[in-house]
Amino acid sequence: MDLQLVARERRYKSVGMSPTRNNHYVPRWYQAGFFEPGRNTLAYFDLTPPQKALDDGRIVTIGKSLIHWPTTQCFQQKDLYSTFFGTVVSDEIERRLFGDVDAKGAQAVRAFCENDPGKWHEHFQTLFQYIDVQKIRTPKGLDWLKAQYPALTQNDLMFEMQGIRSMHCTIWAEGVREIVAADDSEIKFITSDHPVTIYNHAVPPDATLGAYPLDPSIALKASQTLFPLSRDFCLILTNLEYAQNPDANPLEKRTFARNYRNSMVRTDAFIRVRKFAAPDVARINRIIRARARRFIAAGRKEWL
Repeated sequence: MDLQLVARERRYKSVGMSPTRNNHYVPRWYQAGFFEPGRNTLAYFDLTPPQKALDDGRIVTIGKSLIHWPTTQCFQQKDLYSTFFGTVVSDEIERRLFGDVDAKGAQAVRAFCENDPGKWHEHFQTLFQYIDVQKIRTPKGLDWLKAQYPALTQNDLMFEMQGIRSMHCTIWAEGVREIVAADDSEIKFITSDHPVTIYNHAVPPDATLGAYPLDPSIALKASQTLFPLSRDFCLILTNLEYAQNPDANPLEKRTFARNYRNSMVRTDAFIRVRKFAAPDVARINRIIRARARRFIAAGRKEWL
């Protein structure tokens, strides 16, 4: 037990400070990037709303599947990151770890929404570190981690999450990096409760390799990572071998697919020439929806 941590939490209680227990696994600043101009709410859709069986055998949905909510209510879950020491509940993960991650991540995401290579260089490493954290911090990401180690306690899970949070950075950084734009499209990008989406055309959501909580491995040649930066921009990361040869075996591992290693890459090598029309944006949105756990959100309900 971390006695300093327990003592700190007791001091918070003594001055009337309660731990933060409703944890946002998709940060509020990131959600705000999907607002329509002049609005401060998102169309928030529940893909699997609660249901109830009636006495006559009918199944009815409880509540609404679609709600317009502010960022305070979207993509949050009680005690997702809380750790427990006897009767003491700690929010150190939420306040200290993700507080720092989100502060730096917000700057990085905003930098890559602009066309300034100087800012890309400044925030290059931070961007990939943030994306890696975002992939594992969601309920789906944590369910994946628990599936690897079924005996983990909540405290152990939080410890393990921190240990693997830079696992994918090298493979992503070595790939083909493209930022596509939807600023000329009447449909904009949506986001989800698992916004770092892995797509492999050979692994549909109902395939064994892609069944919840799994995603296709990013080490597979045809796996592409989709991460909407905002309503108008989406980052697409593609393994080089697949970009060079789309007919390559999609389930074969890319060459030298190792995590946690150093590599040399150009920080300004981002392709930013494609402007997506509405059908292209809709295709990206369908992939994001298919890989979501339960919730998706957008500036307008029609895009969901």
